[in-house]
Amino acid sequence: MRPLPLLTLFALSLLAMPSPGSSQGIAQLMTGFREGGGWVSIPIEEGRGTFSTITLPTAAMSVAGCINVWSVHSGTWKIEAHEKVLGSVLSLDAEPGQGVPFEHDFGMTAQVDFAFRWSEPRDTTLYLWVGLGRSGRGPETACEPREPG
Repeated sequence: MRPLPLLTLFALSLLAMPSPGSSQGIAQLMTGFREGGGWVSIPIEEGRGTFSTITLPTAAMSVAGCINVWSVHSGTWKIEAHEKVLGSVLSLDAEPGQGVPFEHDFGMTAQVDFAFRWSEPRDTTLYLWVGLGRSGRGPETACEPREPG
């Protein structure tokens, strides 16, 4: 399996969770999709954080999008997504302010465990832009985050 489909699942899964990292339903996911994306926050303790989704209905959606660590953060971020339904793993290295675009066609359901590692072993809250758009328009349009707040 290519890593980009799992990255898309990662983006949709993150949009489906409220701050800070508890599960929410498809309504939040669809709201994020209509609004072009949104910011999520992940609690980080001693440079590490985790989150697990419930099984999410992905309804065979086709999406394009981008993940972008807030530019105010420092260091580098390692993000691992373990997709439970497909059994695949994605490892991603991210730097603040640099978007990672993706496109993907989904199946009917998905469930993912996430692990976040920061290059600095401190406590913080990771702010992550998850931009979404329609497939075919190019994921780059989703890489420009709105300022949080």
